[in-house]
Amino acid sequence: MRNPFPENETFRKFLGLKDYFRNFTTKETMQRTRELARAARLIQSTGEKISFDLLGSVNFGMAVENSDVDIVMYLDCGHDEEARYDNTPMLRIYESLFFATILKEISHNPFKLQIVDFINLRRLDRAIKEPGFDDDILARFVFYRTICRGVNKLPIRKYEQAISGNKELFKRIEEHLTMALVEFTRSSSHRMSFNKYISRLKEQDIKIPPSMLEKIQEYLNMSDKPG
Repeated sequence: MRNPFPENETFRKFLGLKDYFRNFTTKETMQRTRELARAARLIQSTGEKISFDLLGSVNFGMAVENSDVDIVMYLDCGHDEEARYDNTPMLRIYESLFFATILKEISHNPFKLQIVDFINLRRLDRAIKEPGFDDDILARFVFYRTICRGVNKLPIRKYEQAISGNKELFKRIEEHLTMALVEFTRSSSHRMSFNKYISRLKEQDIKIPPSMLEKIQEYLNMSDKPG
């Protein structure tokens, strides 16, 4: 999804750094992305529509052999409530398929996978059609689609298109999402990740320009500003 906040410094810096590291995408990143795409196709062969957004090192193109993968899962739960284990039995089924079957069977190097959020596409569709119904699910969708790496994106493309010109929505959620991204940068794990990415490039004898190192530091320093 094209950045809906082009004048927003926080998003602009995050996406600029992500694009820089993706110039050096590792073979492990490509392999994990292909394997998850294959897993999505296997699930879709049963008639279900499913998409993913990837976070962390795979999102930045910096995954290595022992990297975990965090994903957001998009699916139609058959109702318009928030996706939960108690109202959507398929969530447990899909987790079981991933952890116990699909990834072990299709992955050359099985990896740890964590589903960090579920987006119910039926609820998202209603939120788009009925302004004010659920701004939270709209905000989460825009946030993930703006900063993450998508896999098997066709089932969610129509939702992106439906909100692409909704400037009122973007204006309404921009402050909230900026705060969410700043909080993300404040985590020690996020800072550690950038140190890992820098080290991985150095291990490949890739020289990072001083100007880029300065941009990385400026980005991380944003989290130290009072919010």
